[in-house]
Amino acid sequence: MIKTLICNWVLLKIFRVLNNRIKKVISHLIPFLIINVTIVSCSENSANKRIGGNFNFCSKNRIHHLHPSLISDESTSLVASQIFEGLVKLNSKSLDVEPCLAKSYDFNPTTFVYSFKLRDNIYFHNNKCFKDGVGRKVTVDDVIYTFKNICTKQIVNGGYHNTLKGVVKGVEDYFNGESNDISGIRAINKSTIEIELHRPNGLFLKRLAGINFSIIAKEAVEKYGIENNVGTGPFIPLKFDSYNDQQVLIRNNKYYLKDKNGTQLPYLDSIFIDFEIGIKNQIQNVIDKKSSTVLNLPFRAVKRVFRDHKDKFDNEIMMQSAPFLCTNYIEFNLNSDVLKNKNIRKAISFALNKQVITDKVFGETRGKIGDSGITHPYIPNYRKNGVNGYSYNSDTAKKLIKTSGIDTIRPLQLDISEEDYKSLGIADEIRFQLEKELGIIIEINIVTERYKIEKSRYAKGDMYISKSIANFSSPEGFLNIFYGKTVPKSLNIPSFPNTTRFINKDFDRTLDRARRSIDEENANKSYAAAERLLMEECPIAVLWYEESNRLLNSDIRGFPLNQIQHIDLSQVYYSR
Repeated sequence: MIKTLICNWVLLKIFRVLNNRIKKVISHLIPFLIINVTIVSCSENSANKRIGGNFNFCSKNRIHHLHPSLISDESTSLVASQIFEGLVKLNSKSLDVEPCLAKSYDFNPTTFVYSFKLRDNIYFHNNKCFKDGVGRKVTVDDVIYTFKNICTKQIVNGGYHNTLKGVVKGVEDYFNGESNDISGIRAINKSTIEIELHRPNGLFLKRLAGINFSIIAKEAVEKYGIENNVGTGPFIPLKFDSYNDQQVLIRNNKYYLKDKNGTQLPYLDSIFIDFEIGIKNQIQNVIDKKSSTVLNLPFRAVKRVFRDHKDKFDNEIMMQSAPFLCTNYIEFNLNSDVLKNKNIRKAISFALNKQVITDKVFGETRGKIGDSGITHPYIPNYRKNGVNGYSYNSDTAKKLIKTSGIDTIRPLQLDISEEDYKSLGIADEIRFQLEKELGIIIEINIVTERYKIEKSRYAKGDMYISKSIANFSSPEGFLNIFYGKTVPKSLNIPSFPNTTRFINKDFDRTLDRARRSIDEENANKSYAAAERLLMEECPIAVLWYEESNRLLNSDIRGFPLNQIQHIDLSQVYYSR
């Protein structure tokens, strides 16, 4: 039986963002939206499940290295999470932490020690790096090796800096070469691993569920280095198909999980991932059953689908909508000779008419404007008391320029990724507004995402259009990237994840207090205090908050849309 779940948020967003003319058209289609969101979440018995089949979609961006500790972008993370697994994972419906490679875990509040008991039926994928090409059983030694690999100096090392440093005992000594082992991570026996914290940390398990903490094999790293793609997950990657420009993943027949009816997971035979296909073609491919879903459907396209294909809803296609915990912003290089001046940064923030900017990106829209800080407004249980953003105010912006002490502002560089179509769409509007309001000339550089990140790490350039995506529903995911204790003193050493090189002792102290809190209410109060300090210093200019829309075939099941776009394709199947 289908459970009727009417999503108030979807209704409100639909009616708020459409003008009166479009409302009259869409209002007749709202039932389709509600029905189809409902169908995705309904349960079916095993008789209605079709085992096998292919799942096709187009990736938002190109996939980079799949080696878990190096992953820092959402597209690569989506693919890697089907290949690799960690001790724990997030449930794709509730986003609660649940066991994964560890069959169970517990926490001792007196000693601050987590104990994880490994399953005894986990095997790495078959690969040439293993004896006779047969994947071996995962052991506690693999867990220890994984954490040591994370705690090494790499090009990207978000797992160490964002989660382990200052939290797990002994990681700093190992990272700095002062110890051969991590004292806080130890094997108790052949199936039990312990992780000892300095103090309680309410978000540690959610962080541990991230892709950076997937368990890896030493043999695979020694053979492939950063090209390692040997995991334990439900799917196995094949060599990239350059002719068809596709990445293909096939079913892992040795996967350890079964559903509640005893059916071996995953249900699907394979996953086909395409690249650089336009939105119109992606939509048509779903209509024609050549593709399974469009993962990131722009709002303009949502309206177009309702208008052009309303007869296909329910029987052939369906739509999903939800907030997406992603904030887009202009990142300031605080070491720039111009932008180290706080008044200049604030003037730029006040000079931006974000309503016009979001109109350029989404069409007619309200509710996405970035006027209340870096954290996404839909984080559960988080009240941003007193967190003031920067709404458009031309007079204030001009006064700040006059009081900045800088008579002539040189042209400023704005770097944007060639892979981010939204940034490409708004860059010209930002340039137009800043020249019109403040007389500041903006020179736009379109570069690869990796080059943009590299420039920001070394504090080269002036401004970059960036985004912050939460890995779990907490303000910390947004605030952590401004933590100053990880910033190196020399500009010759890359700074990550704090690429703005924002340093504020009060902010760091307040964020540390929030991290140490087990109680969510008190933690959120400290997060809000930290966010107030951050926005007063203005190391960024928030542009807009994301929401997510997905188009998919109506016979797809087990594919819920959540706030962080966490996808577990091991549970996806087609109804008969």
